[in-house]
Amino acid sequence: MFKELQLHNIKSFHSANIPLTPFTLLLGANASGKSNIRDTFRFLHGLSRGYKLVEVFAGKFEGGDQIWQGIRGGPFEFITKGEQLGQVGVKLLESSLKYNIAVRNIQGKLPRISGEALVTDTDILYTIQQASPRFTNISIKPGGDYRRGHVETVLPDEATLTQIPELYRGRTDAGIEAVKQGVDTLTSCFENMRFLALSPNAMREASYTGQNTLGDRGENLSSVLQYLVEEKNRGADLVEWLRALTPMDVADLQFERDTRGRTSLVLMEHNKRATSVHSASDGTLRFLAYLALTFSVEKPTLCFVEEIDNGIPPSRLKLLVELMETQSKLRQLQVVATSHSPALLNLLSPETLSNTLLVYRTEGASSSKVKPLHELPHFQEIAEKRRPGVLMESGWLENTVEALEFTEDEEA
Repeated sequence: MFKELQLHNIKSFHSANIPLTPFTLLLGANASGKSNIRDTFRFLHGLSRGYKLVEVFAGKFEGGDQIWQGIRGGPFEFITKGEQLGQVGVKLLESSLKYNIAVRNIQGKLPRISGEALVTDTDILYTIQQASPRFTNISIKPGGDYRRGHVETVLPDEATLTQIPELYRGRTDAGIEAVKQGVDTLTSCFENMRFLALSPNAMREASYTGQNTLGDRGENLSSVLQYLVEEKNRGADLVEWLRALTPMDVADLQFERDTRGRTSLVLMEHNKRATSVHSASDGTLRFLAYLALTFSVEKPTLCFVEEIDNGIPPSRLKLLVELMETQSKLRQLQVVATSHSPALLNLLSPETLSNTLLVYRTEGASSSKVKPLHELPHFQEIAEKRRPGVLMESGWLENTVEALEFTEDEEA
């Protein structure tokens, strides 16, 4: 999981260090930069899939079908307008791994990777030594037969991270093993990212038994829940959460097949009343999707959810917060979510509230900034006297960061 995301000249961010916890909530007005953080995670996710830089930015097609949607704005809007070099860095939460990648605009041509490094607190596992439009030389950690280190050549339009496995294939010396472990760990973190954009229509669609991965729009919801109930024995947990969420007296989750052999969820109440997935409310479906994702995660995953409270009744938001706070700590799911809901803010635990991030642009500023709420002057004591949602609704958060920015500028 991730400890920090670092941005330099990326989209609306001139410079930002974004701390991440198991459950990180992003607040901020529209166009403040929240979605640009999502785009940065998608950039890393696309690189980890072995796509060329232009494919990450513009989209990937195979056999005429689009298998990857490009980054908003395409290749020429990822680096901040007017800048030539943009950099993205990450630190992992439970290891000393740090990764940095730099992308340079080349006038009249597509951007190119001009810098990349994977390091620990004590070692440089690999780093770009020289980059050109035609090739990139990388220096790999010395060890074994390479006591003085060695240089390899890779392609400049694809992340070195995904090219190194071919270089260490069949090698077992100590240096290469350290590089291999670091590369595999980081690649797995990037590959397993999820970006939920739930669609009630997609969640209502029947799916075939064995389709055990929830799609980002909520596809395969019924078959994923069937897998959790019948193969993972999580039926009682799912029912317990559902009974707390809805006024329905849910007793069991059952599954019926249509004429094509596809599975559909049926919610059974104690009075034998049956509610199919087709007639369940949008809010119930969204919560079911969050449950399906939470309980089906088998590898460490960062999941980005925009407007996480969308479709959830205010009276049930507390359960959503409880699910995210508890399961992100107990399981391998790290959640980064955006919200405009004052009601949701009121329900956060003191720890989550303290680590919640305000993404903002002060009046007249061209770049976005990020500030943890606990760094706002007197936030903790004020939040104890007034509900945090009231501070959000009244504009106190934005007014405070504007005053803080003005004070810092005056002192500088």
